[in-house]
Amino acid sequence: MLEALSQAASANGGTDLLGLAKDRLHWLEARESVLAGNVANANTPGYVPKDMTPFQGVLQEQMGMTLAQTEPGHMAGQGGSARTDRTGGSASADKNEVSLEAELEKVADTSDQQRFATNVYSLYMSMYSTALGTGGSTS
Repeated sequence: MLEALSQAASANGGTDLLGLAKDRLHWLEARESVLAGNVANANTPGYVPKDMTPFQGVLQEQMGMTLAQTEPGHMAGQGGSARTDRTGGSASADKNEVSLEAELEKVADTSDQQRFATNVYSLYMSMYSTALGTGGSTS
């Protein structure tokens, strides 16, 4: 059903919200994996933490659009996937740049974003069920 709704939205030239939700959840899953690697390597000498390119960059790649730089002070859009997160901070006793506190904050933020995306997806599917008259009523 999800694929049929997604294809229908794309065929009509509309925005595929279900596809975007799916892409967002995949991106969050990949970010969670990268952050877990950072935490796992917190004691590895010389390890440099990594992070994902913000989801906006992923959207720009998929949609074939880039942000317009309309003023000289505006930042240009970027794309990519996993990237090294060099903060220029001091190295730990293990001679690496991993800050467990910062990594765990990112993990918590990613978890919050996953919960939000899942709730929005559930509400969206509930609206479809209501519109189709399959809202689970047992009359």
